[in-house]
Amino acid sequence: MPLSLAPVRSTARTVLDPSHLSAALRASPADATVAAALRCGAAVALALAVPGLLGRTDLAAFASLGALTSLYGRYDPYRRRASLLAGVGVVMTASIALFTALAALAVPPAVLLAGVAALAAGSTALCALLRTGPPGATIVVFAAGAGLAGAPGLEDVGPRAVAAALGALLAWVVCTAGAVVRPSGPARLAVRRALDATRAAAASSDATAGPASDAAAGPGSDAARRAVARAREVLADDLSWRLPRAAALELSAELDLVERTLGTSGAGVRDAPVERRTTLRDQARRNLSGRWRLPTARVAVAGVVAGGVASLAGLGHAAWATMGSTAVLQGDSDRNAVVRALQRGAGTVVGALLAWPLLAAHLGFWATAAVVVVLQTVTEVVVGRHYGLAMLTITPMALLMTSLAHPAEPASLALDRALDTVVGAAVGLLAVVLLHARPTASDPGSDDPGPTGEVPVAAGSSPAGPGLAPSAVRPRSTPASPSRAQRRATARSA
Repeated sequence: MPLSLAPVRSTARTVLDPSHLSAALRASPADATVAAALRCGAAVALALAVPGLLGRTDLAAFASLGALTSLYGRYDPYRRRASLLAGVGVVMTASIALFTALAALAVPPAVLLAGVAALAAGSTALCALLRTGPPGATIVVFAAGAGLAGAPGLEDVGPRAVAAALGALLAWVVCTAGAVVRPSGPARLAVRRALDATRAAAASSDATAGPASDAAAGPGSDAARRAVARAREVLADDLSWRLPRAAALELSAELDLVERTLGTSGAGVRDAPVERRTTLRDQARRNLSGRWRLPTARVAVAGVVAGGVASLAGLGHAAWATMGSTAVLQGDSDRNAVVRALQRGAGTVVGALLAWPLLAAHLGFWATAAVVVVLQTVTEVVVGRHYGLAMLTITPMALLMTSLAHPAEPASLALDRALDTVVGAAVGLLAVVLLHARPTASDPGSDDPGPTGEVPVAAGSSPAGPGLAPSAVRPRSTPASPSRAQRRATARSA
């Protein structure tokens, strides 16, 4: 049976839509970024300081890579965050050790690039199943590329792995320390976000349908229900843990009021009772039948092609091209992939120009470490608001970290980063255009990926996010909305 070109033509039109240029320039709202940025900055600072104080500055870059596990689980409840960071730390450490060993064994470059692409695909699948959110598989590919850097010997495998494990351990300590001070912090943030989303839905409904409307039918009601479902998931984790349980009970009562405002019952917005905690294993099992296969295949194919093109073109650090294609394909839709490609490509080119004088200045170790920490902290404040703007700090930071592990000629390093990234972004978009899910009789849906970069494979699958049943995004008949005084009380308590 001949393959239909209709999906290719349709996606090509989407990719070439000029409106993506304006979307790439548009900033997004973000909240609660400062605390996450400070945690990440602190973890990287400690990871750089320990090897520096021990006189092993050559290992500082690998320790700081391990510390980048702090990018994951920013807003997860503490027990889930602890499990997730431990798992990501193991993956990061193993990636650095494995690819250092392969480089030391003089494995052919084609095999190395295929291995990086396979790692990118596997990490993409894992991140989709666990719903880790940003940065997805991108950082894991960066770690693999670092393992290939320089001309390592087998004697370098152990020290690099130990340094990465140390960085991951420090990140774990920094990012879970809040459980001692304020264990209910993530739940309070989730409930506050649910309340804010409900307010926005009510305001939007009032603006479009008049003062008689309510939040349940407003344009933002689906987003509000997703926020409520997320809050329920976080509260379920806290309710099963003695330390934050008392606060979780109070927050759960406040969330009940928000749900009544939305016109939903408590049981209607989640798959499981509130008392049941969703572990990482449960999350993966729940998503096994979900829409993760196509994104994984796209990342694998694009990774091989991008790395191959960069290698044939004679560019250094061909693994960065695979990282570029992987980063583009971490988006939540085809349209988002286009915007990410534009932002990553343009941002990296400008960021490489900014990095060039920093690299040429040949800063000492401690000065370089200080700049890296500042850039990392700023990145985490900015990245949620504008990915392209964040690339202006991500690129210099990544190149400075690379120079710590393997000093190179500044102009060549900056040029390689810019060209490899542009190649990777272009190949990633090509994969979006050419690779599509095979339609079935039971799934006539869109080829656009879902919230985690997935593509529909089964009818009735929920587009709303983790833990949501399809009924979660449909208005339900409910009791009347709470009074204005009740809403003000809820706002003060949140």
